[in-house]
Amino acid sequence: MYNTTHDGAYPDDELRRLLQLLVRAGGLLEPRDYGGLRISLSEVFALGELADAGTLSQQELADRLGLEKSTVSRLAAGMERRGWLSRERDPANRRFYRLRLTADGLAAAGRIGAELRAAHDGLFDGLTDEERAGLLLGLTGLVRVLRNGSRGGDPAGGRD
Repeated sequence: MYNTTHDGAYPDDELRRLLQLLVRAGGLLEPRDYGGLRISLSEVFALGELADAGTLSQQELADRLGLEKSTVSRLAAGMERRGWLSRERDPANRRFYRLRLTADGLAAAGRIGAELRAAHDGLFDGLTDEERAGLLLGLTGLVRVLRNGSRGGDPAGGRD
């Protein structure tokens, strides 16, 4: 599947083509409306992680999102300005912030989660049973390889 004779700067293979189509079709590179809210994909993921966990340190959120701590600090500051997040110093270690969704943040997470759930249901309804099983198997394998680092380099930076 991988064309090793291609002389271009980027790989010329089905994986690249399909990943680019997936990112483009999903509108993943730009903020968009989720649950009636204009929001970035990083904010969507952060809301989901915090809704699931309740409270996380900035480092824990960074680890879950696969982002640098400084990036998560800016992300949290923006979410705090939107009224979705409270950042409080950890009483056990004042160097760390504890992040928690506010009532508005929980409401936003609920709205976005409901929209995503409906979108996922619609996507899976459009697939045959065989396609669904193949997609889940293939994506599981791709995530495993990315987490463990691939032989050709680790474009994900070794993050989970």
